[in-house]
Amino acid sequence: MTSRVFIAATGRNAGKTSVSLGLISLLVAKGYKVGYMKPIAQRHVRYGSRTVAEDALLMKKVFGLGGDLEVMGPFIVEKDLTTRYIQGKVKSPEGRILKAYREIERESDVVVIEGTGHAGVGSIFNLSNAAVAGLLNAPVVIVGEGGVGSTIDRLRLNHSFLQSHGCSVLGVIVNKVKPDKYDKIGHLLRTAIGKRSNLRIFGFIPHRSILSAPTLSVVKEELRLKVLNGDGSNATSAWNERIESIVVATMEPHEVLETVARSKDRTLIVTSSDRSDILLGALALYHSKVPSFAGLVLSGGPPARIIMDLISVTGLPVLVSKEGIYRLASLIHGLTVKTTPEDELKIKVLTDLFRKHVAGEDLCESIFAPHEVTLSWKTRIRLKLLAVSEFFFRVVARLKRLMGQPGG
Repeated sequence: MTSRVFIAATGRNAGKTSVSLGLISLLVAKGYKVGYMKPIAQRHVRYGSRTVAEDALLMKKVFGLGGDLEVMGPFIVEKDLTTRYIQGKVKSPEGRILKAYREIERESDVVVIEGTGHAGVGSIFNLSNAAVAGLLNAPVVIVGEGGVGSTIDRLRLNHSFLQSHGCSVLGVIVNKVKPDKYDKIGHLLRTAIGKRSNLRIFGFIPHRSILSAPTLSVVKEELRLKVLNGDGSNATSAWNERIESIVVATMEPHEVLETVARSKDRTLIVTSSDRSDILLGALALYHSKVPSFAGLVLSGGPPARIIMDLISVTGLPVLVSKEGIYRLASLIHGLTVKTTPEDELKIKVLTDLFRKHVAGEDLCESIFAPHEVTLSWKTRIRLKLLAVSEFFFRVVARLKRLMGQPGG
């Protein structure tokens, strides 16, 4: 029988995808044939002529997983879908999810099922993460963000919600733990969660700045900024180096130059397009090949023609927006940095952190152990109906093939 595990979380951006990458990497290294599924996907991308789940595309490209992308991400929450569902114009995704899972299951030793947001997300479709895990009879691993009070509250709340849906919770992985508080948080959570809540903790993964730092290309795409200078499509250029610091340049030019030149982090300057003094200073940084200088984001519009002429003969990355300076800086700081298939260094860091800080052998043992079935009578009926419909579908397909043969 195919084993399975559902990766849930206490909230958005807790690290479900990071944990899924680490777990799949471990399972593949052990020689298992791994399937992946994102039952309900909120983030999606265009891939050729199709709209596909972003995380499904990531896993397929990184690990070369088999299966159709539309099966790996069977239900995508596109614009206005929730409104149309409430109006009765969209059918429940339940049957589609079950059918997709059965198809992936047939070709896999183990299936990693990644949820969306916290355990209650998806309730609008009467299919919360907890309900999907129960529907697929998948034991759950909860991913929480490193902290103490709020982390404990969220882990217990999500644990209770999952249990109320009959889910078997294997344990938790605490992600994004601050390195300077790693030992303290580990001790406190093992006491509060491991002992008092009887929840197994598989590991604590420390935070690394590279994992949350966006590239200039991501800043451009996510904020839909216009490229004023530089080749933003060049995958090998400075556009794909990570932005670790931002300087909002409203001070004197010499202060900006000193701040950037002394920084050990890749630094992006955000300033107004009419600050010709700052722009000339930025050009000086560029020509001096200051390694920490990453590029410019301008507020307002293109700079004066003479300044633009000086910029245009360089390879300096420059973006422009109509947003105000402080609004721009706030938007860049608040970006959610998702992992892409091209983030080879980031993926290596993620998988290495997982291997080092998660008890992988214990986790695998828990996933492959027999689990008690606690499905509701409604779910059991749905599964039986799906099995019957799949049987008749195969029979009809078989008859059609026979009828199409010569002499049939």
